[in-house]
Amino acid sequence: MKCLPALDSLDSSILQYLENKRIGLLTNHTGCAIDGTSALDVFRKLNLNVTALFSPEHGPAGNQEGKVLSSTFDDLPLYSLYGETRQPTVEMLEQIDVFVCDLQDVGARFYTYSSTLALAMEVCAEHNVAIVVLDRPNPLGGLSVVGPMRDVDINSFVAHLDIPIIHGMTMGELALLHRADQNLGLDLKIAKVQHWQRDLLWPQLNLQWRVPSPNLPDFVSAAWYPGLCLLEFSGVSVGRGTDAPFQILGAPWMDPAKVLLPQSLKSTFVTEPVEFIPTRGKWENEQCRGLKFTSGKLPDTESVVYLGMALLAALHQTYEEFEAEKSLTLLGSSRVLELLKQNELEAALEIAQRDAAAFFEKRREFLLYE
Repeated sequence: MKCLPALDSLDSSILQYLENKRIGLLTNHTGCAIDGTSALDVFRKLNLNVTALFSPEHGPAGNQEGKVLSSTFDDLPLYSLYGETRQPTVEMLEQIDVFVCDLQDVGARFYTYSSTLALAMEVCAEHNVAIVVLDRPNPLGGLSVVGPMRDVDINSFVAHLDIPIIHGMTMGELALLHRADQNLGLDLKIAKVQHWQRDLLWPQLNLQWRVPSPNLPDFVSAAWYPGLCLLEFSGVSVGRGTDAPFQILGAPWMDPAKVLLPQSLKSTFVTEPVEFIPTRGKWENEQCRGLKFTSGKLPDTESVVYLGMALLAALHQTYEEFEAEKSLTLLGSSRVLELLKQNELEAALEIAQRDAAAFFEKRREFLLYE
């Protein structure tokens, strides 16, 4: 059977709950029916009363970089949650009775759509506004969990939830977990995906990839994203603005021959030296030298994250220009970062694996799918 996101399979209980309520809809172009009809238009066809729109990072069309301004759309206020505020304000919430979220997540802790939902949950709980999550499948599947966890004191927009780098959960499941973690007195309902199983990855779903942000043009880039993205605050380009984002690593000062990977990863990934000029991100429009990574098939998430960790260790040993400390918010763990700086990769991986195993058990009670 074909996987049906919640918007395509809304059950009567959710529809009845939303009837006669003023709805604030957090969505973008990824929140659409299989035939491309936007969530807003689906709601209007169902005679549901949407009174305000909200958008996450990258804006309503998923094509903007940096701060996004609030605006209007079709006579409705369109509030950016990646602009002057990253949470709905009291004034915004006064216009609605229920906050509905329909966004396609990517499956990594530092992809900010889940942070936007979590921050909205916190303020909605304070002001007695209910939340409904229209769930969608995790493109990376629901089985893989890859650490490390984030430290308690590392709480940023790219590390807001208490989860590992790869969590293997849907947005609905993350919402249930976050409500429990933060002890939120929140009326929360999840509209489930139909016919999705945890072992299914995006290519098996027969769903169209609707580019969630400018640097994830396809599922291949999303599969690589959790690994090389770990390094992108550290003074290197990770291929943003190239034809292979998160599959390329480089800088003007890099000599690719000096970047040495452990033998275990050499058998998993093929590397080739490249020269490139990124059109976005770090070293925009500057000539860079570096490496391009490929795999015989789609890389598994654990190997990709460990590749990022190994590169962090290798670059720190080799280049003074590499700013390892700035990777902390993405990596999440100061203990792991210190071990990588000491080139103790195996010890760092052991912590990541222990964290992942502990989270795998913790998340069980919040899972909605088999």
